[in-house]
Amino acid sequence: MYARAAHRAKSTQWALIAQQTARIVLGDGKYVETRRAPVASTLANASETLQPSSVVPMRTWHIVHDISGQVRHSVLSTTFYPPSHNLPKPMASVHASTFEFSKHSALSVVRRLYLTNQPPTQFPYRVHNSNIGILSPLSRRPGSGFLSGSSTFNAVLARSTSLISSLTSTLAHPFFASLRERTRLPDPAAAALSTDALLYSPSVVGLRRDDADHFELTNDDFDGELDAIPADPTTKDLEAPPAVNAQNQRAMGEYVSPYFMNVVSAAPILAGALRSSSHTSSELESDRLLRQTVKSRIARVLRLFVARGDTTLVLGAFGYEEGTPIVMVAQIYAELLACSPNPGDVMDGEFRNVFQKVIFAVPAKLHSMFKNTFEMRIFEDKLIHSLESC
Repeated sequence: MYARAAHRAKSTQWALIAQQTARIVLGDGKYVETRRAPVASTLANASETLQPSSVVPMRTWHIVHDISGQVRHSVLSTTFYPPSHNLPKPMASVHASTFEFSKHSALSVVRRLYLTNQPPTQFPYRVHNSNIGILSPLSRRPGSGFLSGSSTFNAVLARSTSLISSLTSTLAHPFFASLRERTRLPDPAAAALSTDALLYSPSVVGLRRDDADHFELTNDDFDGELDAIPADPTTKDLEAPPAVNAQNQRAMGEYVSPYFMNVVSAAPILAGALRSSSHTSSELESDRLLRQTVKSRIARVLRLFVARGDTTLVLGAFGYEEGTPIVMVAQIYAELLACSPNPGDVMDGEFRNVFQKVIFAVPAKLHSMFKNTFEMRIFEDKLIHSLESC
């Protein structure tokens, strides 16, 4: 009973945060980040008297961010790729891809990547581009219920970034029309396979810290005297976080400096519905169809990332929430991204050494199984090719 009450309380807070995000990204694009930082002028004036053990004076600053131009750019650049659109196959680079496995959320990983890899800029409100691509499995309405406090991956993404402005734009309507068209098919199995349509939302702005994300740069060249409005009695209310977790008293949905990503929205296969609707097929045939379709759709997503110039990817357990086994997802990723070309399957090895870095962000409970399966599939591939060469 207490667990349900705590979950309802969290959902209420998440819904509030989502509503605030919608007002920002669909409104004037302004929000205020609260930051604790050294007082630059104090340090400069006291540089001769401070001892090595002296405490660096800190001050609370309110940083006003205006992301309206960035949101407008993202919306106008949103691109729909119909199922009939053929995406070119990629060319491998000269460098080997690196793979990482993270227990953190995909959004936390994106923020860390952007803060550590993007060069600093002296133009805070210019339009930013990013080479970080993130996959968002989307099979329902925009945001997947984020305004009602949902905790799905799509809801977290929608309430923490400007993505909802792209998903609700007229340029995104054909994508959701394609989703609805597939659900209305008379054949339940065909409806469960959903659509090969893709939606590319570039330069999406992240403006909130995800749950359990406490990453910060130790030196980001922030100068409060030049870059922020100092806290004073008239802005005291801005210091309060949007919402507070009643269990640990930590801020929820805390505003942070903007970070940027490119989002591909793709429809996952409804594996549970596929199995239940395949009355005339054996379980083996049903799983074969599921695997083939999942692999084809992920390959299509990866081709789009390549075509749009994304070199670093953050990928999750695509389709797991809809019933695709996590082992199957891990094996497919390994075959596409790390295994050698296979005459029996033209997709195998298609993306080997194509991307600079791929980070798999899967839930902590699935982390070990996903990582072990991925690595074992690569080991099997090497073993098979070693035996064939003997």
